[in-house]
Amino acid sequence: WTIGTAGSCTAAQLLGNPGFETGTASPWTASSGVIADSSKEPPHAGTWDAWLDGYGETHTDTLSQSVAVPSGCSSYKFTFYMHIDTAETSTTTAYDTLKLQVLNSSGTVLSTLYTYSNLNANTGYSLHTFTTLGSYAGQTITLKFTGTEDSVDQTSFVIDDTAFNVS
Repeated sequence: WTIGTAGSCTAAQLLGNPGFETGTASPWTASSGVIADSSKEPPHAGTWDAWLDGYGETHTDTLSQSVAVPSGCSSYKFTFYMHIDTAETSTTTAYDTLKLQVLNSSGTVLSTLYTYSNLNANTGYSLHTFTTLGSYAGQTITLKFTGTEDSVDQTSFVIDDTAFNVS
């Protein structure tokens, strides 16, 4: 008999430098200063993390990686750990935000998966999981974090231990 190609998925973790442990961004693309080993914002694990914003002034930081999403898998799971700390005191207004978006190869936003803000501040790291990326199977997409701060009161969005697992 012939074995069909449906379900011909090789289980894999697709992201390069998922915990930023090389101490450089590559193959991520990051704003200057984002890849950090600061004790002020310690990593979830290892030595390095991606620290977006935290300046307490008008500022935008980005972190992105292009990934070829294979076809034929039954599970597509993008995960990362994030710690958010803020000096903002509002419990109702999102002054500082971090958008997680999916872009196509020409840079057009296909989807905003989630928008975090100073209102999501937490103690320690929490795991964030997205399981909807199978809709991009067969395409090369860019996963992009964009952190935007207003002119006062810092919010730090600290990301570590990313993974895009397919199976």
